[in-house]
Amino acid sequence: MAVREWMTSDPVTVTPSDRVAEARQLMHRYGIRHLPVVEDDGRLVGIVSDRDVRIDEAALARMTAVSIAVLAEAVGDERSIEAVMSASPHVIHVDEPVEAAARLMLSRRVSALPVIDDDHTLVGVITSTDCLLASLSRQDVGGTA
Repeated sequence: MAVREWMTSDPVTVTPSDRVAEARQLMHRYGIRHLPVVEDDGRLVGIVSDRDVRIDEAALARMTAVSIAVLAEAVGDERSIEAVMSASPHVIHVDEPVEAAARLMLSRRVSALPVIDDDHTLVGVITSTDCLLASLSRQDVGGTA
């Protein structure tokens, strides 16, 4: 089974200049945990995860009544994506086997990979959950579930 069969096509993306608050809102709205980071020309330059944009709960617990501006600064909402993203992410080609994606994620300790085509254009995202579902699908077909 190829990555193309299990990836999410046309993923939601952000740019390096977008703000952390925007990325957090997109993740919440679409129920996703990873966003590829692309330049205006569509070139992949990074990836950001929900961990990169999470609110520091300990910092919030120490706060008292403060203005919205101070709160936004405390949770880092005004930081750019470029400040928190993982630059030069590991990628996988759309025609690689799902098993190769799973191995790469395990060896690099990541849970998602941007998927590229022959032109190194972002065409999707595959996650560890996608790889697990592909594996379970193969077991169901083989009757060894």
